[in-house]
Amino acid sequence: MSVLAIVAHPDDADIFCGGTLAKHADRGDDVTIIHMTRGELGTADGTEEEIAAVREEEARQSGSELGASVEFLEFLDGRVTYSMENRLEIVETIREHDPELILTHFRDDMHPDHRITSRLVTDAYYMASLPLVETNSEPCDPSNVYCFGKPTSSFDPDTFVDVSEHVEQKIRAVEAHESQAAWLDEHGGIDGEFDDFVENVRARTRTLGQRAGVPFAEGFTSLHTTPVSYLE
Repeated sequence: MSVLAIVAHPDDADIFCGGTLAKHADRGDDVTIIHMTRGELGTADGTEEEIAAVREEEARQSGSELGASVEFLEFLDGRVTYSMENRLEIVETIREHDPELILTHFRDDMHPDHRITSRLVTDAYYMASLPLVETNSEPCDPSNVYCFGKPTSSFDPDTFVDVSEHVEQKIRAVEAHESQAAWLDEHGGIDGEFDDFVENVRARTRTLGQRAGVPFAEGFTSLHTTPVSYLE
């Protein structure tokens, strides 16, 4: 099985679905994380290019921890927009990887990049199978899209994955984003429910686990069927 996570920024995949990605990779599935942006607005420590270089390297380290391949598109952090051109770029990205499953952001989120990414991905998912939609790669037909989100939105997961055996792997992946963790600890504002960024992530995973009846879980909304142990 192949799993494709398309996220707005470095660290989004690790925070919201890192345990699920690690669980799939651990059983031999092909896992890829596509970052729309390089996260160049994520801190104030340097120029945009300098910050992007740091965050890209951190994302590659975290991807290695999860057992996932890591790629970057050329969208600008904080400036992801919805257009047919951008939708077709995501269609091509999906077709190039030909995944069975796609993971992305929930449509309702405080961060505009998350909202636009969700819309681009879910619309591109629909178009990826249409033979008359022309891109460089052949049409493909992924079986499902799963969306993850923040408890501060209207997100209400209907699908839970037990990541109890992979939660420490998830945390190590999150900790790889040292620049972002330090920034959010100081400047998290409305985006941080806890003073400690890593504890925030662990607490969210524990809370979802309580809903699922397991120690730690990650939650998703699915467009189609609901699985039991893995996203299928």
